[in-house]
Amino acid sequence: MINMKCPICGKDLDLQNKQIGTSENGDPIFNEYAICHSCKKQWNLDKQRAKKIAAKKAAEEKAKAEAEARAAEEKAKAEAEARAAEEKAKAEAAARAAEEKAKAEAAARAAEEKAKADAAARAAEEKRAARREAKARARKEAIARLAADKGISEEEAERILKERARARKAAAQKAATDATATDNSEEQKYGNIPAEEIRDKREKAVRKGYEDMLATDPDSKAAKKKKKEETETAKAKEDVKSRKMDDYDDEKSSDDDDEDDDEYEYVDEYPRFRPGRIILGIISLLAFGFCIYKGFVTGLSTSGADMTSAPGMNYVIVALCMLVTALLYFIMNNRDTLFAFLIPMIVYIGSAVFAFLKHGDEFELLILAGVSGVLAVISLILAIASRGGDDYDDEDDYDDPFEEEHDN
Repeated sequence: MINMKCPICGKDLDLQNKQIGTSENGDPIFNEYAICHSCKKQWNLDKQRAKKIAAKKAAEEKAKAEAEARAAEEKAKAEAEARAAEEKAKAEAAARAAEEKAKAEAAARAAEEKAKADAAARAAEEKRAARREAKARARKEAIARLAADKGISEEEAERILKERARARKAAAQKAATDATATDNSEEQKYGNIPAEEIRDKREKAVRKGYEDMLATDPDSKAAKKKKKEETETAKAKEDVKSRKMDDYDDEKSSDDDDEDDDEYEYVDEYPRFRPGRIILGIISLLAFGFCIYKGFVTGLSTSGADMTSAPGMNYVIVALCMLVTALLYFIMNNRDTLFAFLIPMIVYIGSAVFAFLKHGDEFELLILAGVSGVLAVISLILAIASRGGDDYDDEDDYDDPFEEEHDN
């Protein structure tokens, strides 16, 4: 047993159990006391032990509470971090989805634009093919028309066209040379330097004339350089809208097909007075119908051997003449020749003379004779007018369609 000392005097304490009360059952309750007989002091050891145990328990509970608080805080922190990580993962997933969607939309737009560009390129190629066919057809028709009007072979007509085109080119070159010489003479005369705008304008004019002269040769450096520049421009404008792309393709196709449209332009005009021919043909058909009607109404029978003595037969003959003139006008509607007017005029004159000689008591035949005479005069006037504006001999009406092919 350990001896306890008095905290006051330092002597040994006497340990005794004293009753401090009873329990609910009536049993006595004892506590251990430490008694100092010298100092007359006593201490309830059980009470002190109970206080220490209570303090220790309170400390333990406090530590436990603090540990639980720390655990709860760590748990909340972990949950917050987990939620943040989850939100971050969701945000990254949404960003990836948005990026993939944007890439898919961009790819779809690129595919759509490529499809539009391909369609525009195909349309431009079709236009260029149609233009080339039209130019080739115009060249053939121009040669054939010149050969028919002049009564010469197509080879001779082609040679004439080439000579005229060369003459036009030489005249243009001479005009450019004269303009350059005039500018040089003016500069030497006044001995000063023109303004920058005037110099640029003159240089552009001279350069254009020189390029037009070289453009007739597809193998020349100027033509190749021009085509190369056009190709680079086309590549730089791939992202232009379809409408602008179509316009650009039209300009490019016109440059590829013909370096100088003014030099090789063909004007395929309709024959002269084509509407007038159609009107005369319709009038002739109406007169044919009227004459046939009058012929059957008047009667075709005759008692003599001369079939033309019957009034109805006279109408039929005039009707046949009108039918012939109508067919001639419709058949030769696309021919630019004097015979398209002269042959119907001759038939009109014959019809007028016949109707006038055979009219007898038939006033309608006399009217038909006058109408035929008027139509003959109109045909003569149209024939003279159609030849009055004929300028096939002009050097500027025909271009050389094959000079690039035969002169190179």
